[in-house]
Amino acid sequence: MEEKRLYEMYLNEAIEEKRIDLFDKNLKYKNLKSEFDKIMNEYPKLQNLLEENIRVSLDEDECKMLQKLINIYMNMQDYEEKDIFLLGCKEMFLYLKDVGLIKEK
Repeated sequence: MEEKRLYEMYLNEAIEEKRIDLFDKNLKYKNLKSEFDKIMNEYPKLQNLLEENIRVSLDEDECKMLQKLINIYMNMQDYEEKDIFLLGCKEMFLYLKDVGLIKEK
């Protein structure tokens, strides 16, 4: 079966596929995601705050964990953005090739 081109897919679908691919193939990203999920599961107030948008009062430990979550999330974003950028470059090349603006020798 032929690989589906990014420009034929929904952007959110392509980004989610890239996240899954990163989780499957990049150990550092997988460890960050696992650590993020572990903290979210251990601190239900943080989960309510971030996922449910519920106002909560945080103690000192929860505040430290929130800072840690933000740091982990930013590191995960770095991996995601790099891979999505490279995917976009690849797809732009393939798109230009498909429409005949780039010709193979």
